[in-house]
Amino acid sequence: MKSFLYKFSIFTIFIALVHFTLETLFTIKFGQTFAGYLPDLIAVTLLITGGYLTIKDSNATGLLCGAWGFAFCLHYRSWAWRFDDVIDGTATELVETTMHVLAFTMPISIISFIVTVILCLPKNRVKLDEQKRN
Repeated sequence: MKSFLYKFSIFTIFIALVHFTLETLFTIKFGQTFAGYLPDLIAVTLLITGGYLTIKDSNATGLLCGAWGFAFCLHYRSWAWRFDDVIDGTATELVETTMHVLAFTMPISIISFIVTVILCLPKNRVKLDEQKRN
């Protein structure tokens, strides 16, 4: 399980860096405001911090779970806002394309959040603690 947690933490940091890169490029190219960019910076910071601390100590799994929960909520809300515009008929081509990209990538945040919730369940915490002692 520790091997899985280590790999998942590396995966988390990788995804956070991809998120940061793509969101920064989007902001530069399309002029997103700082107010729109800030939640993404918070998500990236939480994911990197959670991934790093979980590599150092498996007891930080709760922080990793919280980071993925925040990222999932942000991901869903970003998609839903664009979906509402498409339904209302007010969406631009950029909004519609972004909505499709978010829908395509949303399984990453959903699955990752579920995985971390499972890792935080008491029976799995006991397994992580036993492996840490050995």
